[in-house]
Amino acid sequence: MREPTQTEVRRAFDSGMPGLRPPRSVIVIGAGLAGLAVAHELAARDCEVTVLEADTRPGGRAYTLRAPFADGLYAEAGAMTLTPHCHYAMHYLRELGVETETADLFDTTFSYFARGRFFTPGPEDVAAAGLALHPHEAELGVAGMIKRYVTAVGDSLQPDLGAPDWEATERLAPYDERSVHQVLTDGGASQAAIDLMEPMFLEMRGGDLKTASALSWLRHEASPHSLSNADPRWAKVKGGTDRFPQAFAERLKSRIRYRCPVVRVEQDEERARVTYLDHGSLRTTEAERVVVTVPFSAVRHIDFTDAGLSQAKHDVMRRVTYSSVVRVYLQMRRQFWPQRNASFSTDLPVRWIRDATPQLPGPRKIMECLMTGWRARAVSVMTEEERQNFVLTELEGMLPGAREHFETGTSVCWDERPYAEGAYILPERGHSALMPVIRRPEGRVHFAGDHAGFEPNGGSMTFALESAARTVLELGRTTTP
Repeated sequence: MREPTQTEVRRAFDSGMPGLRPPRSVIVIGAGLAGLAVAHELAARDCEVTVLEADTRPGGRAYTLRAPFADGLYAEAGAMTLTPHCHYAMHYLRELGVETETADLFDTTFSYFARGRFFTPGPEDVAAAGLALHPHEAELGVAGMIKRYVTAVGDSLQPDLGAPDWEATERLAPYDERSVHQVLTDGGASQAAIDLMEPMFLEMRGGDLKTASALSWLRHEASPHSLSNADPRWAKVKGGTDRFPQAFAERLKSRIRYRCPVVRVEQDEERARVTYLDHGSLRTTEAERVVVTVPFSAVRHIDFTDAGLSQAKHDVMRRVTYSSVVRVYLQMRRQFWPQRNASFSTDLPVRWIRDATPQLPGPRKIMECLMTGWRARAVSVMTEEERQNFVLTELEGMLPGAREHFETGTSVCWDERPYAEGAYILPERGHSALMPVIRRPEGRVHFAGDHAGFEPNGGSMTFALESAARTVLELGRTTTP
């Protein structure tokens, strides 16, 4: 049966999916946003749905840290930003009564720290920074570099690149075989210019520009979700991102079973069966259909030997790569830096430093220090104490007074998080060919999650929710009387 297009899924979703006949019973593996949304839609249509979640909380990588901080401070360890174009997320936030407020990433005081000094992205500051730029780049400033090396390439690939129901057309396909770094250097960018531009790509590249698909990157940078399009409508969940999955979970209540990691999935012509751990015991349950929303970085812990999956599905599960991200949070006695809503890109091992609490009342503040790629993997093997000390040492050289004002801290190493084992999908070269295989159902087993979306970049709440809508439609279309 033909897969519905992105436009068809949205049209059906916006109309309330009339006439949908879901299966009588479904097991959803994972209580991230995709799994919660699938269960929410099925439960509303009288389907007997059970959600098996390995962790003790809902949300997956929508994860808000509230301990060990004082004064009600909190920080986001995972998903945190919504644009007005996050159609599915905004729909559910309204439906569930979850409030939003202006995103932290809008109206930041952004600057660089490189070669031991601060400078802004403007042409004059960049030219005076002493970087190894090509002669013409010094006059561009960072915005000019983005326009020349990124926007111009994207514009040359329209309308294919921005098509609502897009695919790797003959014009686009070559970019899926090239890395982001290749496209930038082939366009004439110096390494110094690439280093200046990289923070503007958000963390979607995961610090791996030399392996990431240029097509996936260009698709994102040409979209309304690009940081270059940030405006006052960019939002975050008021009170913490975790309130979003919690609102779903409150509606589902006893349908979610926590601390129940799935270890085996089987299926035959009649039923699908799932074996899971339940407080030290192995239990097996069955249903007409199973929806797997576990990231492929962690899905390898589930045995699919008798699930009848195609070799292509097994191969893609092994091949898909996830970004390595470490986020360290340091509670400071007060704000000792002058910038409001500060955000710094550095040439230090700690690549991105920002005020994680710009809208929360003081005097205490939380400073977030983020590392990706090989730096994240290196810091992940440190102990918590070593990790915080390492970051404080780096930070002290940049912002003197860090150690004096430090009170407590914590960190999240996404590679080490059980049941996640990675931050978000890193679409490497050739990713467009994998996407239909990732999404494709296998008999009675279906797949959802931000990695199983129509868009090539993971890490987005709305892409995860879009995948849920697609999966619910699949379940309705594949039901037999």
